[in-house]
Amino acid sequence: MKPPLQLRGGFTLIEVLVYLAIFIMVTTASVYLLLSLDEVVDRYRVNTLLYRSGSGALEHMVVELRRADQFNAAGSVTNDSATGTLAILDGATSTVFAKSSDELLLSINSVNYGNIVDDSVEVDGFTVYQYSTAIGTLIRVKLELTATVGSSSKSTTLYGGAVIRGDL
Repeated sequence: MKPPLQLRGGFTLIEVLVYLAIFIMVTTASVYLLLSLDEVVDRYRVNTLLYRSGSGALEHMVVELRRADQFNAAGSVTNDSATGTLAILDGATSTVFAKSSDELLLSINSVNYGNIVDDSVEVDGFTVYQYSTAIGTLIRVKLELTATVGSSSKSTTLYGGAVIRGDL
């Protein structure tokens, strides 16, 4: 007669395979979660980049428009998003915002200060609209931007404007 089998320590093959399958599923889910978070972070960076660059550029333009005495129609290009140019005068100071390729350039008294949007933001369009009103000249600008960070890309259109009151 054989003696009864003694209990041995350890795991059976089935238990090891079950634990291994659970480990693989948890690892796969964790990697997928991390990759998804990376995409979320890229989208957040794109949105932040567009907001900061666009609002900063528009704020600069609106402040200069409110300070200006007159709109320089001869130096401006209106109703053209590809080559839009805004030229304004404040006393002896001439300020020009101009789209050049994918940049929005600032020039004050013929001194070029370069691109006023972030280098990773492309200016797709810059359109200047002029409307004459009883209280002055209304200047409206439309700024079209695109930014790409990682695999995320986004385009947005921003608007701003002000009335140039001149000597009123």
